[in-house]
Amino acid sequence: MQVILGWIEIDDTVILGNIFSRRHRRITIVAKYRVTGRNRFPFFILILLLYTASATAYVGPGAGFGIVTSFLVFLNAIIVSLFSALIWPVTVLIKLQRRRRREHRRTAKRVVILGLDGLSPDIAEKMMADGEMPVLNKLREEGTFSRLSTTCPGISPVAWSSFQTGVNPGKHGIFDFLAPDRKRYLAKLSSVQSGTAPSRTCLGPFRRTNMKPFVKLLRKSRPFWSLLKRYGIRSAVLRVPITYPPEPLDGHLLSGMCVPDLRGTQGSYTIFTEEEPQEAVTGGIWRRLQKQGKNRWRAELPGPQNIEGEYASVTIELDISGESAVLHIGKEKLKLKKGLLSDWFELRFRSDRRKVRGISKFCLTEDSIGKPLLYSTAVHVDPLFPSVPISHPVHYSKYLAGLYGPYATLGLAEDTWALNNGAVSEETFLEQAWSIFKERKNMFFDALERTHDGLIVCVFDTSDRIQHMFWGKGSAQGSPINEMYRRMDSLIGETAEKLGRKDMLIVMSDHGFTSFHTCVDFNRWLLENDYLFLEDGVETVDTSFKGVDWSRTRAWSMGLAGIMLNLRGREGKGIVEPGSEAVSLLCEISGKLLKLENTNGERVISSVYQSKSVYTGPYVSLGPDLVIGTERGFRSSWSSVTGGIGKEVLYRNERNWNGDHCHDHRLVPGTLASNIKLKTENATILDIAPTVLRALGVAAPGYMEGKSLIQEGAKQ
Repeated sequence: MQVILGWIEIDDTVILGNIFSRRHRRITIVAKYRVTGRNRFPFFILILLLYTASATAYVGPGAGFGIVTSFLVFLNAIIVSLFSALIWPVTVLIKLQRRRRREHRRTAKRVVILGLDGLSPDIAEKMMADGEMPVLNKLREEGTFSRLSTTCPGISPVAWSSFQTGVNPGKHGIFDFLAPDRKRYLAKLSSVQSGTAPSRTCLGPFRRTNMKPFVKLLRKSRPFWSLLKRYGIRSAVLRVPITYPPEPLDGHLLSGMCVPDLRGTQGSYTIFTEEEPQEAVTGGIWRRLQKQGKNRWRAELPGPQNIEGEYASVTIELDISGESAVLHIGKEKLKLKKGLLSDWFELRFRSDRRKVRGISKFCLTEDSIGKPLLYSTAVHVDPLFPSVPISHPVHYSKYLAGLYGPYATLGLAEDTWALNNGAVSEETFLEQAWSIFKERKNMFFDALERTHDGLIVCVFDTSDRIQHMFWGKGSAQGSPINEMYRRMDSLIGETAEKLGRKDMLIVMSDHGFTSFHTCVDFNRWLLENDYLFLEDGVETVDTSFKGVDWSRTRAWSMGLAGIMLNLRGREGKGIVEPGSEAVSLLCEISGKLLKLENTNGERVISSVYQSKSVYTGPYVSLGPDLVIGTERGFRSSWSSVTGGIGKEVLYRNERNWNGDHCHDHRLVPGTLASNIKLKTENATILDIAPTVLRALGVAAPGYMEGKSLIQEGAKQ
């Protein structure tokens, strides 16, 4: 048994503690107590009563340890509560002094932002007209509904970074999922850097240098909720992309996109079969199921890598009996039913003499010849025992796990690669997506209950993932997308019911959606137009430009929407002279790209922008030299994104991932709705930050480029 203490907050809900079994089942209730005004000073008496109860609430093996832990928690809680009572007058004075700094009269007591990633205004408008989204239609009639221009390009990390900061990519430095390592011609994550660095410790005359791991957020500028701290305004920020690692704020934050799995990837599942697959397991790892008897198999599930690069593993044993099975991991066991996704299961690894905990879900099916096929999701960071920082404060992820049990922590949690590769069925993928939606909804509604004043932001990814995987050819086909829009409408309605008269609701998406039926290999196009050259004997490249002749190459493509020049002094082996030669080359490439057509004479490229014409700020040089906006249906090829070069410039997209938004940003605007009337003419995603600040009575800082959409004189 273990007791996990939450934390104590002035003017907020106090989480006293939770008791869990080894499988995170709660034994006692999670106690909540609001510390305000008259009930603040006797608070420690309540803690005493509750923890006395919890200390005697369980018996059997481990109870002794549990009781000792409960006593320590109880003692710690009393100390913290007494300290809180002593400093209460000081904190009140500080908050009052901060609140006097507000430059405007606030128009909302609380601003709630419901982010629905990828919600398309095209589909929403059609479904509202058909009566299938009544709540959103009511917002349109009584408040606001509008299209919201996205960033250039309309790629999630770019758009959500501009949402947070109110600035264009040239000022926050995020231009794509990937950023080019120009010296080595390699792809790297654009928003996060991790590694090891020397750390010195000093004890008297003794000095010691150790290598310690670090993780660094590369997004520049500041999210608008960090500015609210100056005014004593609290925030609850849940799963907003590009918030990993979490930055300090006055309130709570749970990181979103770019949180890694325990293997350090952005999500790699594991597939177990008796025979090795003939094709590479893209986005995952294969491990062999070794038969131990008639209905028993054994395998190794890989987890984190050690300093030698080897995977730490746990042994799993699978017993199959008809349509059900039992999975044994150590002393624990998990019941499986064929075709259904399991609950979260705790995994414990030992890596570099450290215990690392993760969680995963499993699904048992059969391969093409009727033999067992076991799928395991990526090994998520355990929110109860996080091995990397995923929340601020660190206890927040534990608090949520205490209330609702284990939950997905991976930044891109829905396993799109597993569906692409046939490792899971469409039904299993949808089951996974909606289970993550339910987890997010619980967190969001908890924040609505606890945060009565200030800012609440929560982003739901389900809308984005389902459209990516079920779009179809040219339009939203099939019930999964229609059902998703109906459920998002219900979520908006449930959220609105929890709001007060002085609350402002903003429903928004970072971009819209369209089809993706044809891949465009930009590196192949550069090769065929004599801008890129391969070494002798090389015809195609799998990844990372292996085999490219940089002594003759003038341009290269990496990422979802960019072309870079091989510029002398900037790239590792650059040959293009900066200045007039570079400008002339950019114009030449742009002109030829705009003439690209498929065999049916359809135009492939909608627009080509030189970066200096669409970006401003100190980080423009980090982006591509050309930003390519494709027409509907066409998108950068899978291999070209990471430096591959195929055999054809244009070829059919055969993957389940058949909807996208990495096109000309003008074709995929986002959605904006609100319970109050806003000025929506030429509204962009950069306007959300100054709008929220203005609603809370705070003047937007001068560096923000967006404008407030609040109508002057409007009453909430």
